[in-house]
Amino acid sequence: MEYRSLSEKAKPVLFITAAVQALLFAAVPCAILWLAMFDGAVLTKPLCTGITLCLCALALAWAVFAPIVRFRRYRYKLAEDRIEIQEGIFYIRRTMVPIDRIHQIDIVRGPLDSRFGLAKVTVTTAGGTATMRFLELEKAEDICQTLNRTVTRKLRKNQGEDHV
Repeated sequence: MEYRSLSEKAKPVLFITAAVQALLFAAVPCAILWLAMFDGAVLTKPLCTGITLCLCALALAWAVFAPIVRFRRYRYKLAEDRIEIQEGIFYIRRTMVPIDRIHQIDIVRGPLDSRFGLAKVTVTTAGGTATMRFLELEKAEDICQTLNRTVTRKLRKNQGEDHV
């Protein structure tokens, strides 16, 4: 089975998330710099203004480009024996979860997910969790049911082998 990419429905959520991150990244340092500038600190007004403009430019670049890169790089695959998730902006992280190790499967929907018809599938194993993000709700439910059937089939097969 080949890797699947995200639906176009995921793009607004990626952009909103990146905008909030950029705002948090730029707002606090900029506020501190402006307060220091007007408080008579050693920093000069041009230096404070320059640093603030640089932070704002970095935040804007993050808000514009991070969602595009994240959307293009995010992939997931449901193979017969494992789940693979590939994601990242600067570093690509590839997570593989053996289906035999799955203990629990959850569908999680936050406020943004609900607004845009998306969901996350979180798979829990003894070693931790893996999450497939930004999935259309119908796709998330389908993945959950497919994984549940596969795990149940493997458990029954293993129990049958134990009795022999």
